[in-house]
Amino acid sequence: MKTFLNLWLSLFLCSSLFSQEETIRIPDIGLEECLIDLDIDSNGLNGSILVSDAAYVVNLNINNPITNKLLPNVHSKIKDLTGLESFPNLKRLDCFGNNITKIDLSKSTSITFLNCSENKIESLDLSNNTELIYVSCDNNKLNSLILGNNPSLENLYCSYNNLTSLDVKSCNSLENLDATGNKINIIVANETQLKNTPPGWYKDSNTSYANASSTPKPLNTNTVVEYQEDKKPQTISVKKTVKTNSTQNSQTKEATAANYYEKFQLSVINEYDKLILANNHIQDKKIEIEKKYALNPDQFSQWITKYSNLKKNTVNALKKSTTAHYSKFKRAAVEEYEKLVLNPSYLQSKKEEVQKKHQLNSEQFSEWINLFGTPSLKTKTTQPQETAEDYYIKFKKSVVNEYDSLILNPTHIQNKKKEIQQKYKLTPIQLNEWIKKHSKIRN
Repeated sequence: MKTFLNLWLSLFLCSSLFSQEETIRIPDIGLEECLIDLDIDSNGLNGSILVSDAAYVVNLNINNPITNKLLPNVHSKIKDLTGLESFPNLKRLDCFGNNITKIDLSKSTSITFLNCSENKIESLDLSNNTELIYVSCDNNKLNSLILGNNPSLENLYCSYNNLTSLDVKSCNSLENLDATGNKINIIVANETQLKNTPPGWYKDSNTSYANASSTPKPLNTNTVVEYQEDKKPQTISVKKTVKTNSTQNSQTKEATAANYYEKFQLSVINEYDKLILANNHIQDKKIEIEKKYALNPDQFSQWITKYSNLKKNTVNALKKSTTAHYSKFKRAAVEEYEKLVLNPSYLQSKKEEVQKKHQLNSEQFSEWINLFGTPSLKTKTTQPQETAEDYYIKFKKSVVNEYDSLILNPTHIQNKKKEIQQKYKLTPIQLNEWIKKHSKIRN
């Protein structure tokens, strides 16, 4: 009996030890380096991760390791995500900006958020991922995107791929869709979607919506917001930025981050910046400064181009007095003039001329000059630390600073803030955070 118990205990311990050491294979060294950098992989760089470690992963950010601040020790992009399909509790995966060619999420049934934009993926099957809410797969090489029955999917961004068809009929919650930049002839939708197409859906002008059982036909243009290069859609979705007034190449680059909410913020702040820097407002303040300092318009324009802070971090108050700088400039200019006139060789020649004329001793005449000479006619022994040019530059800078401050006066800025807040229904705190993050203008 004792022998049997010992044998059973040994088998139990071996089984427990084996269970603790069970691993998941991670063939891509870049992926494993990311997992180590994120303190997920505890058993070192050996081509695998413990199952127990993988079980704790809920959110995984392995976006472009070259620029990802969370991955300071990873210096190469990921090519293969093999192994992640065995992470049982993975809900969010961010992996944009890598060199990934395929993603297998067939076992990742708990995932709700996927951002795999800017990779080299050719096909993506999400039919088993019925919990998905957000998918961004822009700028890949997709020729196949299978969504299946995804009733929770609200956001789908699949622009700039090689898709020729798209079926969203089983995505009843889909509010935002960007399928521009593909070769799609038909986007298959259900009757409800066709009758009331969400304003956040975007497609190329040669793409049609159609029911699976009907012949392709474009929707009523009054209910469809189509993507166009030179026309801004009337409806703006908070979760999706409208791309306007740029070339197709620049749009492709802008989509790499696949963060459309941030793009919306940027577009709002760009509008805010433009309102503050309205041409008529700027021109009024420019004329005001030109009159105040009797400046030539072309001359002042050159100063603005060279010294204006409007493209940098602006200030609302002058750091130094413009008048003081101008006064110092004038004083320095006179000192420079005196220095040129009263140079030592010239003074010495005139001294010798007078000495010879009146037959004076050199030392005696030097004493007379020191006693009775006009101070301005004495040789300058010290140079001003700053030249007239230095003071003139400071004067120009201070004039332009005054111009900047007039443009960015607090009342004007506050009015434009209120205008933007009301237009997009933003709170003051929310808008101030966006301004701090995105604005080219600081106030």
